[in-house]
Amino acid sequence: MRTFLFTQNSERSSAYNLAIEESIGINLVSSGYGAGLRIWKNPFSIVLGLSEKAEDTILPEIIRGNETSYFSIDHDEKIANRFTGKPASKRGEEKNFNREFPEIVRRASGGGTVVHHPEENLNFTFFVSLDVKPELYKVKESYEYFLDLVKRALAKQTLDAMFRGKSDLAVIETGLEKKISGNAQFRKKGAVVHHGTLILKPSLIKRVAGLLKHPPEEPEYRKNRNHSDFVTSLPADFSPAKFGQDLSHVFAESLGLSRMDTERDLRFSKTVLREAQRLFTEKYSRMDFIFRD
Repeated sequence: MRTFLFTQNSERSSAYNLAIEESIGINLVSSGYGAGLRIWKNPFSIVLGLSEKAEDTILPEIIRGNETSYFSIDHDEKIANRFTGKPASKRGEEKNFNREFPEIVRRASGGGTVVHHPEENLNFTFFVSLDVKPELYKVKESYEYFLDLVKRALAKQTLDAMFRGKSDLAVIETGLEKKISGNAQFRKKGAVVHHGTLILKPSLIKRVAGLLKHPPEEPEYRKNRNHSDFVTSLPADFSPAKFGQDLSHVFAESLGLSRMDTERDLRFSKTVLREAQRLFTEKYSRMDFIFRD
């Protein structure tokens, strides 16, 4: 079975990151892949679920401030070079990127609004062909499968996480169940794409409290707690690098493999980037998509 493992620490537009993710989902099966794993980080950003209204989840002053920010689409060469490992040229630099103010973007999956920061959280995405694992057609079973992989990887750093709500992982802290990871999914052309995030630093929780409203819907175990009382971060000695390695190992084992393939397939990369550029231009960078009703 052909697989891939991408670890991406370079900074790029959040909208472009999301376009790449959908493009991988679209091209996974047709490119001959059975599964893949992406460990990645985003710039400082607010990421809306597919069906959410920005005004329902984001504080109004943050929405007003974001109206002055937008994306440059003249950066395809730079992004492509980062994705394939080639040195970037000076042409195609991203413009108008405010590092102190979050981008607002919208993803392809449902679920709630989250905040990303390159130093304060870590993202992971699984891609699996439904021909390889047809049991993942069922949504409940697919969440159980993917969250169990994350739990097993966390356990290798002595973290005891539990499945809570529809798609969360939580830990017990001071006698309370506190969320450490939110997850969501979408499906494309015979593939399931499951992504989630881990909170690395307490400072992200403070950012969330200053950016987002109390969510319009919440899991029962939240019990109307505010952000700072409901969410917690991983321990200070948690290693994101080790987590990425461990997650790759447990994922490979679940597929009956010894490891995930880390060699770059330039043809696949070019296909993904070509589709990602289209998606970025026609969808993810468009204000009518991000702030749609």
